Amino acid sequence: MPIEVSTAIQTISQDQYHQIDRQVLGIAFDIHNKFGRLLEEEFYKSELQQRCSHLGLQVTREQLIRVRHGHFTKDYFIDVWFEKSIVFECKCAQSITPSHRGQTLNYLLLTETHHGSLINFRPLKVKREFVSTQLTHELRRKFTVSIYNTDEESVFQRLMDVAVAFCSDVGLGLDLPLYRQAFMTLNGGPFIKPQSVPIISGDQVVYEHSMNLLTHDIGLAVTALPTIAETRLHLQRLLNNTLLAGIVWVNLPLNELRFEFLRQNHVG
Repeated sequence: MPIEVSTAIQTISQDQYHQIDRQVLGIAFDIHNKFGRLLEEEFYKSELQQRCSHLGLQVTREQLIRVRHGHFTKDYFIDVWFEKSIVFECKCAQSITPSHRGQTLNYLLLTETHHGSLINFRPLKVKREFVSTQLTHELRRKFTVSIYNTDEESVFQRLMDVAVAFCSDVGLGLDLPLYRQAFMTLNGGPFIKPQSVPIISGDQVVYEHSMNLLTHDIGLAVTALPTIAETRLHLQRLLNNTLLAGIVWVNLPLNELRFEFLRQNHVG
């Protein structure tokens, strides 16, 4: 299997999830009332685990999930994993952000579970948000492949082959860094890690931009956006202010794996 969880996953109903969530939230309030909101995230996770275990709940800290395809692997760790079925992410932040929600959703998709909770201990009162999904691994592997402005160079075809194979195995909808890292690792070549690309204005270097490179003069952009025209416009503007010859753009919303090659044209 491309996604490995080191414990058997149990399926629970929505009612069972809410029952456990209420128990955990009550314990989170007790911890917050006793210790306040200013301690580190690690403390709240540890205290939550101990108190929930004492009540008889099955709790695992830092539950390992491994994505594997060919020679590429990437590990994820769920903050607190209840009853082998519920993702709880504990935060100490000013507020819950879209990236926090995305991280929790990513864990739900990886484990093929449907219910999770975000708990934030930093505010004056504990804040909790529900995160849920009905997507399955099977549904995430159903997508079309679209190709635009194909480049003749072998680097473009190689990248397409790698991306299609990886997404057919792992599915779409997961966090973007996973796809960037997988595509670069599986594609091979001299530039596995992001490189510094000079941004040019006139004849001056005004900035050093971190970017994945497939070759010394072809960049890689991986997005998951519905706004094709707007994203293309800004990728082209970025490209035109570098010395790169082109950018291979891979866009992967849930139902499509889209490839386009953007060429340097010096149009602002």
